[in-house]
Amino acid sequence: MTRICCLLLIAFALSLGAESYACANSWGPFGVRGGIAVDGRDNGAEIFETFATYQLPWNLRSKGGWGVSTQVSLTAGVLSSGDDLGFIGSVGPAFGIGNPDSVELDLGVSIAVLSRDEFGGRDYNGIEQFISHAGLIYRFTPSFALSYRFQHMSNAGLNGYMNPGLNMHLFGINWYPER
Repeated sequence: MTRICCLLLIAFALSLGAESYACANSWGPFGVRGGIAVDGRDNGAEIFETFATYQLPWNLRSKGGWGVSTQVSLTAGVLSSGDDLGFIGSVGPAFGIGNPDSVELDLGVSIAVLSRDEFGGRDYNGIEQFISHAGLIYRFTPSFALSYRFQHMSNAGLNGYMNPGLNMHLFGINWYPER
């Protein structure tokens, strides 16, 4: 796990110095989002987080802006369930498919770290987790968008035990810096 984290950090650091065009090699969007567990077995699990996205130089877009972009997503937030509250943070690659000036499909996978492995009486079998997500971003103005995300968090069988995972609906507000 440590090796994977180090490789991701090195790749991220190298991408900061790469040259490209358009909105690649820039930060944004930034935002906040919150959400709830899909079903009741998660003891009312909720998440509130801030996020930042770094646009990588590898993208394929038409002159009209439609296409695919690559990015690195970073999050830091709070996960709560029952009376338990703890930190959750993640980093990982994502893809934007569509037109970032109007509507875009957001797909990604992240490595996540929790401050504890039990929330609301539910054991997630370790603090290392994986998050996969699919969502939509609708941009209202050049600097403001609303987003929806469905995400699944699981340990993927690390530590020898598979946990049932946590499925969540998240809603967010995205801010884009001026370019």
